[in-house]
Amino acid sequence: MRALKTLAGLVPALMIGVSTGASAQTAEVLHWWTSGGESAALGKVRAAYTAKGGTWKDTPIAGGGNARAAVVNRMIGGKPPTVFMFSIGKQLDELAEQGLVGDVNDVAVAGKWDAVLPPLIAQVSKRDGKYIAAPINIHGENWMFYNTAALKKAGVEVPKTWPDFLKAAKTLKAAGITPIALGGEPWQERILFNSVLLGVGGRDHYAKVYGQLDEAAMKSDTMLEVFKTVAALREFVDEGSPGRKWNIAANMMMKGTAAFQFMGDWAKGELVAAGIEPGTTVGCALAPAKDKGYIMTVDAFAFSNVKDKAGRDAQKLMASVIMDPAVQVAFNKQKGSIPVRTDVTDASFDVCAKLAMETLKDTKAQLASSGLFGLPSSVSGAIDDAISNYWNNRSLTPEQGRDLFIKAIASAK
Repeated sequence: MRALKTLAGLVPALMIGVSTGASAQTAEVLHWWTSGGESAALGKVRAAYTAKGGTWKDTPIAGGGNARAAVVNRMIGGKPPTVFMFSIGKQLDELAEQGLVGDVNDVAVAGKWDAVLPPLIAQVSKRDGKYIAAPINIHGENWMFYNTAALKKAGVEVPKTWPDFLKAAKTLKAAGITPIALGGEPWQERILFNSVLLGVGGRDHYAKVYGQLDEAAMKSDTMLEVFKTVAALREFVDEGSPGRKWNIAANMMMKGTAAFQFMGDWAKGELVAAGIEPGTTVGCALAPAKDKGYIMTVDAFAFSNVKDKAGRDAQKLMASVIMDPAVQVAFNKQKGSIPVRTDVTDASFDVCAKLAMETLKDTKAQLASSGLFGLPSSVSGAIDDAISNYWNNRSLTPEQGRDLFIKAIASAK
């Protein structure tokens, strides 16, 4: 992803505008939703799109990084997908700067998106005042899912602080239960780290680190305590963690071989697919924190800068379907996220989603994921690398981890 801007800049202007849609309202949709729960959720959008006369050509690519790279490569090759998942904010802006992204502003104006989207999300979905992405949901990254039977077996309560969690983890490990189900991939390690960052430092510290890249905050004793806590967590994952996919880790927690999983609420999609009602045999709570905060990430679809009417019609139909209130409810209940529209009621959602919606009513609790809203892909990539290096190199001290984090960000700016 660090090469995204450079790669995009290689695309000749004459290649822009190629459409894969051979007939009206035929859309090739490139995405990274390949797990069972994700596929089921996307099926709700596909069904609504086809019901309105559209033809959906599915192009799934496992892994967000792989999918984003594929979008760039397709654009370089002159065959961009009609619609594609992408990270809104700086990463999408890097493509838009090259003239590779179209807008669906006519649909947004007609649908009054400005009135129903949270202002921060509306802002980053636009470029030059026009919507270049259709956000479909809000995910929270700082969730702590737990197997209720595993906790009961070990005789531990749901922890409210990180010191409490460390005590519970020791008890669970002694009982033969893996305390943390973790997939050993950089983005998963970052989710765990960021939960600790918010939990130990609080939301103001979190915002200084990621919102302002404040060096004083990164050099602080508070930041050192974050790295100490993360180091203490290393002993509570199993040896099979490296390279494990997140949904496999979720299955460990669901079965009770592991007690906790720190993961975005897309993990609820796996629960639903397995016939588990979130908040029952698998409980949910926000990760331990000194004050209330919700680390948001947003799934969104963007639109290649196609010029032909068939491609544009397909994109407009897709944008209207994505923001349809009924689709928002159906999709998000399946996906585990909450609707991006603020006018959708929580009545039919599970207890975890209700907690998310209630938390987000406090604007001070609305925090952005480190990979979203403001950080260039080079910086967010450097952060992931630094966190992963620290997590996987147990010889690194908390002081060295903090220094590595600071230097990585400085070099990527």
